[in-house]
Amino acid sequence: MKKIIFTMFMVFALILSLPTQSSAFTNAKGVILDGYEIEMEMAPIIENGRTLVPLRGVLEAMGATVTWDQSTKTASAFFDGNSASVTINKFTAYANGYAMTLEVPAKIVNGRTMVPLRFMAEAIGYDVSFSGGWVYLDMPMTDDYSDFYTLVDDFDMYVAQPELANDDVNVTTFYSEDLDSVVVSLQSEGLRQKWMNWSKEEGFQQEWKYYVNYMKEVTVNGLDYFDNNGYDVDVMVEAVNDENPDTVMLQIINGVVQYDEIGLN
Repeated sequence: MKKIIFTMFMVFALILSLPTQSSAFTNAKGVILDGYEIEMEMAPIIENGRTLVPLRGVLEAMGATVTWDQSTKTASAFFDGNSASVTINKFTAYANGYAMTLEVPAKIVNGRTMVPLRFMAEAIGYDVSFSGGWVYLDMPMTDDYSDFYTLVDDFDMYVAQPELANDDVNVTTFYSEDLDSVVVSLQSEGLRQKWMNWSKEEGFQQEWKYYVNYMKEVTVNGLDYFDNNGYDVDVMVEAVNDENPDTVMLQIINGVVQYDEIGLN
């Protein structure tokens, strides 16, 4: 009897000592596609430094056609002549028919098919970058627009980032076809509340006007920059409301303030 009890105790202790599936995961903040956060039913997870995202929520937002083969547990994405496929718990994946080895395989988490984002996105032609816990997806460039997008990247690297980025604010520069504008997006967790708190401090009004004028100058310089290179586009700076990502707290287009939530201009 003592031997049975001891054996049961050891088995129970061993079970408790085994890592659970969820303990290996941490959450990413989210995925930004062309400057806008993708809405997902399940947040991205990070395992061993690799970001896994829900199959359909992200890839379909990117414009990809997504398929699922229940018999083989294989997920595939197709976009612009490119393809990527991964199989649940398999380290071998395929990009345009070529076998690749993954560091972290696709898996089922809480009933959702989670796929390695960088592999899937890059295989179908997207650029992937990471900053401040966010994952950024950039639309693939076509030959016709490659020169223009190089200018956008240079504007981001040499103007927007040095002048507007800091430890608290992430800066993303992208081209919006709908607006025909180069958009410099300022994003930060808790940014709206910080600005509202600061607006109550003595001397803030003067500092705010100086800050806004500084961003006006960025848009004007950008307008001249693209015009001198033969592109007629608007340039805007937007500060995204982190409490409601569908709205902005501040919007400046070509040196003119369109909207200022704090209302000091």
